[in-house]
Amino acid sequence: MRAILVVLLSTLLLSGCVSDESKGLCPSAAILVPTSALTVFRENGPQDPSGELYSVWMTNANTSCDFDKKQHSTLSEVRLMLAAKRAPTGEDASYRVPYFVTVTHGGNRILTKKLYFANVHFPAGESVVNFEETVAGVDIKFDRNAKVGEYQILAGFQLTHSQLEYNTQNNKYAP
Repeated sequence: MRAILVVLLSTLLLSGCVSDESKGLCPSAAILVPTSALTVFRENGPQDPSGELYSVWMTNANTSCDFDKKQHSTLSEVRLMLAAKRAPTGEDASYRVPYFVTVTHGGNRILTKKLYFANVHFPAGESVVNFEETVAGVDIKFDRNAKVGEYQILAGFQLTHSQLEYNTQNNKYAP
């Protein structure tokens, strides 16, 4: 009886390990720091903090996936958390901001890059909003001898050269 109990407990413990390992089969997701913020200026306004219309930041990225061992691939979903702020105003305002999701291999080889648009909505009287964007269908086919950990999903805002310079000069990387 004691031996049967030990076998049952061992089986339960080992089955828990299998499910924990499956969680590690998704590529990681991260935000590319230099492109983590987007600042938009008022038309004809100064290109400094006094001329800002609004700013939006990517604050976190998570991924989940279905791993297909036979096809040596994953189909991932990326969830991005964003925050935006503007000067206080009594008006409703909505904006569309471009962002990208890219898949890299080995930290230096870009496999895919797709452009998306997030809708930023400020209700009347609100100066700060938090929202999420979900990108489904990020398909990654692994090289035959590659490991899942060699692949990463990166996200950031699609910036112009001057927007990237503004981020760098003003340390615009976090809210």
